[in-house]
Amino acid sequence: MDKVLEEYNPWNKELNYGTDRLFNYQDIVSFLFRKEIQVITGIRRCGKTTLLRQCMRYLMDKGIPKAQILFIPCDDPQLKIKTYEDLISIIKRFKRKERLFVFLDEVQVIRYWERYLKSAYDADADMKFVISGSTASFFEKDVANYLTGRHIYHKIKTMTYKEYSHLKPDGTLMDYAEWGGFPEIIKADSVEQKKALLSNYLQTIILRDIIKRNSLRNEKAATSLLYALVSVVGGKMNMARLSRQFNLSRSTIEKYVRIGVDAFLLEEVGFFSHSRRKHVQKEYKLYPADYGFCRIINDRFEKGRAMEFAVLHVLDKPSYWSSNGFEVDFVVNNIALQVCAGDGIPSREREGLTAFKKIFGAAGIVLANQTTDSTISIEEFISDPDHYAR
Repeated sequence: MDKVLEEYNPWNKELNYGTDRLFNYQDIVSFLFRKEIQVITGIRRCGKTTLLRQCMRYLMDKGIPKAQILFIPCDDPQLKIKTYEDLISIIKRFKRKERLFVFLDEVQVIRYWERYLKSAYDADADMKFVISGSTASFFEKDVANYLTGRHIYHKIKTMTYKEYSHLKPDGTLMDYAEWGGFPEIIKADSVEQKKALLSNYLQTIILRDIIKRNSLRNEKAATSLLYALVSVVGGKMNMARLSRQFNLSRSTIEKYVRIGVDAFLLEEVGFFSHSRRKHVQKEYKLYPADYGFCRIINDRFEKGRAMEFAVLHVLDKPSYWSSNGFEVDFVVNNIALQVCAGDGIPSREREGLTAFKKIFGAAGIVLANQTTDSTISIEEFISDPDHYAR
């Protein structure tokens, strides 16, 4: 077992620490010397493990001895960790008098892990925990129920365009828009490599984080539905149509969608309204976690959809709006955004913003290929979204 752990820890070797994330790294390391349990969640392969390694590097740079650092890959089958008792037995072997910094990667596979961390925290054990997981319920249920007031939460996405440009200075907006923001996809040398990696990611997420984790019996139906949903950018959830198309009950479709969102494979965008009732009753839109998935399923590049996703990827808790034939792509901080990646601006895009402003009195922005007197370029916006959406 120690030989397995040596491969993941900096005790006797130099680890690959990757590229620092512009919008996550500084926030995460700023809490490392506090008591709170740090929780890192996000879709598989988005860079959570790399961030954990960078936290270890940060500690060593601050003078923490390597012997006080323990990284445990909870889902490595060689370690055979099933319950919190298995976890305790490993930690006890490495715990000395000095504070131990414990990193638990994909901790959700361990039964009752949250109870152990709560007891260790409440007992003032001289240990700092940083943990990661690849499902939303890992936070909403397991963490929130047991670790309320004891944790700091960090949600990680695939890379934004700004981070892409930092990692690949000679890259282009079109390359990012087409293949998405998974770190290893950005670094891949060829289209063939990108396709192979993305296919592997998608299959692994559906099989391990959705089907096996939730013990789904109808594997074929779940896979077919999820592939269909991931292939569409911003599709409205029409349960009746999906029920007919896949010959599944509405409750089953809703269940599969919930699980897809839980695994961060899908992202929901709800309807904008000051009325809570209307917000809940209206159809929500679904987006893939990364446009790269959509690209490999459809085997073609749809520039308009790709740019819409690139904008969504930099927004915090966006909504969409529609009424009487008018529609707005996104609403964030009471600002309406229309994404137009084609030549020219269709009149319906400006009419949607006008209708929205009449009802809500809020500003609107057209995001287009270039910045003009009446538009902002998509590239300019996604490079610095906070400058405009505030």
